[in-house]
Amino acid sequence: MSFDEMWGQARSDALARQQSSMQLNQLPTEGGSAQPHLHVDASVLEERAKNAETVRKNFMDADNKALSATKGINLKGFKSDSGVAVFRKRWRAQMWYLEGLLEQGVEGNLQAAAAEFRAEEAKRLSNVKRAGNGRDKN
Repeated sequence: MSFDEMWGQARSDALARQQSSMQLNQLPTEGGSAQPHLHVDASVLEERAKNAETVRKNFMDADNKALSATKGINLKGFKSDSGVAVFRKRWRAQMWYLEGLLEQGVEGNLQAAAAEFRAEEAKRLSNVKRAGNGRDKN
């Protein structure tokens, strides 16, 4: 079989698979939604931020234990002595980086998003109250 024949056959097979697996997205016949809806509000984001803070604290506790355990390593006179010092220095730098990501990148952004949700909720509530008060006066 030539390359062109093999290519044509492979292409035909691929097209057949695509056409036979096509399906429409629709709700189930008995009604309701196909998947549960995601509901996020400020309290959900704040809870996630609290969880991220817990992870960060646990992570830093593990870091302190690892550094304490390697602090007592004394390999003076061995070529690997400088390797342990390099390890400790790199470990510390990487842990500071990860701590910053957890603190600012995860927890901080979740707290900021929660604050924005709360501000938006307050703004909408104020608009609804103002609209309600406007109707009462007319």
